Amino acid sequence: MCGIIGIISTKDVYSNLYVGLLALQHRGQDACGVCVHDGEDMHVKRDVGLVRDVFTDNDAGRLSGKIGIGHVRYTTAGKNITKNTQPFKVRMPVDIIMASNGNTINTEELVDFLWDNNISMHTTSDLEAILGVFKFELKKEAGRSKVTSEHVFNAAQKMMNRVRGSYSLVIMVEGVGLLAVRDPYAIKPLVFGKSGDGKNYVFASESVAIDVLGYKAICDVKAGEAILVDFDFNVTRRIIGNVTKKAHCMFEFVYFARPDSVLDHVSVYEARLELGRELARKWSAKEIDTVIAAPDTSRTAALAFANEIGVNYREGLIKNRYIGRTFIMPSDVQRKDAIRIKINPISSEIKGKKIALVDDSIVRGTTAKKTIELLRSAGAKEVHLLSSCPPIIKPCIYGIDMPTHEELIAHNRSVDEIDELLGADSLTYQSIEGLERAIPIDHLCTACISGKYPIPMDGGILKRIAEKRKKEKED
Repeated sequence: MCGIIGIISTKDVYSNLYVGLLALQHRGQDACGVCVHDGEDMHVKRDVGLVRDVFTDNDAGRLSGKIGIGHVRYTTAGKNITKNTQPFKVRMPVDIIMASNGNTINTEELVDFLWDNNISMHTTSDLEAILGVFKFELKKEAGRSKVTSEHVFNAAQKMMNRVRGSYSLVIMVEGVGLLAVRDPYAIKPLVFGKSGDGKNYVFASESVAIDVLGYKAICDVKAGEAILVDFDFNVTRRIIGNVTKKAHCMFEFVYFARPDSVLDHVSVYEARLELGRELARKWSAKEIDTVIAAPDTSRTAALAFANEIGVNYREGLIKNRYIGRTFIMPSDVQRKDAIRIKINPISSEIKGKKIALVDDSIVRGTTAKKTIELLRSAGAKEVHLLSSCPPIIKPCIYGIDMPTHEELIAHNRSVDEIDELLGADSLTYQSIEGLERAIPIDHLCTACISGKYPIPMDGGILKRIAEKRKKEKED
């Protein structure tokens, strides 16, 4: 899972790319980058770190151009090193810049295809494979003639026919314009927007990035769709993929997206309120004194849960806002270290009380266990844990960093067994049916909670992805 933004404008785009990436920082804390084109050349800056640390005031003059792409990275495929940091760029047959959000499941097949056509890989990122295929197909389409929008659409369609997995892409093609592509299952979000004067267009992972720029969201890019904005600001839309079944990622609404975003016509905030209400319907009427959220993503669901059962909601845990999201930290050691300084209890709201602790989800259990211990050390009489997401029992292979069965606390364990490991007085999970009612989108991807993967695949792919990820972490 990452954050992407692409802007085409009548003015320099760097400052807006920077602001947009700040709004998307929650989607990736490992690395970030910006690449712009000034009509003649590409200017790029990429590095490991947060947006505010990588970019300085001096970059505005160097990163000038009226079309550009930005990216924040959360490592799920490929090592977290600078050469894997997006956007990527190539120069043949014309200058091309590309950034992605998602994860391909047939990267090895794509690499073999490129190798057979004398195109080598220089990184361990699956984006390089996608970019290589697009470059190959565009060169084949255009031949020796000038690259046109028709060539670009045809190349994107052939690329989509080869690439399997989840992906939202923003692509700059020299002399043509800014292209956005969303996979045929629409697993990852991608929103299209424009300025009030119609002279600035933007594609971004979430609507919040469009909002902070003062632009207006037009629509979500559809499943299997490609949208091109050319340099005369003409917009062309085509369905280029074989769309059979949409599968929007449910985890965007549970955890990943900002609550002030609207994705595929659904308010993330409203969905989280409904998740809290659905939890209340499952609550077994245990006697409690207060409801507390595991900060910060679960706050909305916790508020709705408290209101529904008629118990006071309290801010019993305060988050240090300078510590990043522990779930998307690349190692378990980093997550455990961060939890010690991430949250601090307000003892007066905890001591001697029976507490319902609402969390958005329980993946590895690392944060939940430490939070329960923290509440008990602050004097909590009882701690009843609730998760607004059902048990996560299967790996995600579409871009969420939970690629192995072993790291999932709910895999092959009963609720009672999980409860004992976490040390809560009780544990209540959301139901799959409750989650689907709370997120009013047809065809959610629920692979990690149901085991039903939307994209057909061979039986060994889960094992291969898990082994690859383990090796990357060990290295």
